[in-house]
Amino acid sequence: MLESLLDNWIAYTANIEPLKLYGGALVAILFILFLMRLFCGCRPQSVVAYTTEGGKVIVSRSAIVDLVQSACNQIESVKKPRVSIRIKLDIPHLQVRLQLDSNASMRAIEANLQEHLRDALAQNLGIEEIGNIDFIATSFKGGRIANQDPE
Repeated sequence: MLESLLDNWIAYTANIEPLKLYGGALVAILFILFLMRLFCGCRPQSVVAYTTEGGKVIVSRSAIVDLVQSACNQIESVKKPRVSIRIKLDIPHLQVRLQLDSNASMRAIEANLQEHLRDALAQNLGIEEIGNIDFIATSFKGGRIANQDPE
């Protein structure tokens, strides 16, 4: 069966002009390379914080992640922050996944963290231009409900 498929393929490609065959193969290879670049881990490992006359100041992704995680951990009702960074047009955009206590207010935490993170990234790492900082509440963890004694 494999031999018949191979024979059919050879017969089919023998009737195609070489230019069309090689052109089609080139287009397929370029398309595969484009998809690999789009979906694979081909991300830059650093972010340009700012540029001076002497050169660029570059900050690693791990430094940004550590700063965001430490800022989130300072808020008592936030647990297990996970940070992902996307670079669009040389501007870092952050996505922060949070686990919250059941009594936490997402609006209050989001407003507090937006301001705190933008200030910390600007002051500590020198990143002035920051895109979106999106927050995703992954779960709410709460304490137990106290039993009420029937009277």
